[in-house]
Amino acid sequence: MHRSGTSAVAGFLAKAGFFAGADDDLLAPAEDNPKGFFERQDVNALNDSLLAELGGAWDKPPSRRAVSGRAAAWRPRAQAMVDALAAEATDRPLVLKDPRICLLLPAWEAALEGFAFVLVDRSPMDVAASIRRRDGRPLYVALALWQSYCTEMLAGLSGRRVVVVHYEDFVRDPQGEGQALLEQLSEALPGARLDAGPASGFVTSDMRHHSTGTGTTAALHSMTGAQLALARWMAELPAGWCTLDPPAPLTDEAEAARVAATEHYDAVADRHGMETAYDTERHRALHFEQATELKDRHIDNIEAALTHQQARAEAADERATGLEEQCRDLEEANEALQRELAHLRQDSRAAAGNLVSAARKALGGHGD
Repeated sequence: MHRSGTSAVAGFLAKAGFFAGADDDLLAPAEDNPKGFFERQDVNALNDSLLAELGGAWDKPPSRRAVSGRAAAWRPRAQAMVDALAAEATDRPLVLKDPRICLLLPAWEAALEGFAFVLVDRSPMDVAASIRRRDGRPLYVALALWQSYCTEMLAGLSGRRVVVVHYEDFVRDPQGEGQALLEQLSEALPGARLDAGPASGFVTSDMRHHSTGTGTTAALHSMTGAQLALARWMAELPAGWCTLDPPAPLTDEAEAARVAATEHYDAVADRHGMETAYDTERHRALHFEQATELKDRHIDNIEAALTHQQARAEAADERATGLEEQCRDLEEANEALQRELAHLRQDSRAAAGNLVSAARKALGGHGD
């Protein structure tokens, strides 16, 4: 289940030699998991899409029957994902962590045939308190989700050998428990190069924010009888390798828990949907207002440019009129000059004629 300590265990294994993925492939650390989730974004996206096909989500578990009915169609997608991860990991063993797989085991089981399953057990009260603090879920809803995840996990892994890790022990003695975990996994992964040294200091006692066992008054008042029985049975599992053989009532579908989680999800989704619709309309109105303002400014700019061009055109018209007047004046002056030149030519010819006549007379008189 989410918030059960799987991030601490998966992170330890990744530091000790397992391949979880490149940093860009993994979910980014967050306030509730500052050291990282060690979950691949592509695996999360695949599981979210499978759940969504049934109208579900991580906090709205679909029915077991619905998952089983779709599992055969989903298996090739799960197998393709595992094949791609194995190719990316090259010679390193994979660590694949996504709590959603608990709800979707029928789709993933065949693809994970070569994997060792690590079951991380944590007090459901601590899980629920962490869920409530992070997501604001009521305690009964968080406990219902824990019950649904664990029931589906046990139903899917019943009869299998798994490695059990109790979270309280792991954070109390991470070096000893971590080394033991690597040794146990080495039995299933001969030849794998695993070393607890690089993982030293990754898991610390301050990773435990709650400590409420199932025997406390709070647990007795908050948990149903079915939840208490499930929690106590898991808490008594021996650490390390063991074969899961849960009593039949613990593997029966937790219908009441699933309905409780679904009803809360639908109520929250309705409220969220109304809030989202309101925000959407508000953003549309704001966008329209901003777009209108932008268009008004654009129109103002166009009108200012048009006024400027009109002023330039008017000035050009005035200059053109002035030039036309200048051209007319020049043409008139040119015509006057042409007339004066013609008169001068006439006067010049007349003067020349008079001069010739006078010269002739003078010459003729001299000869007489």
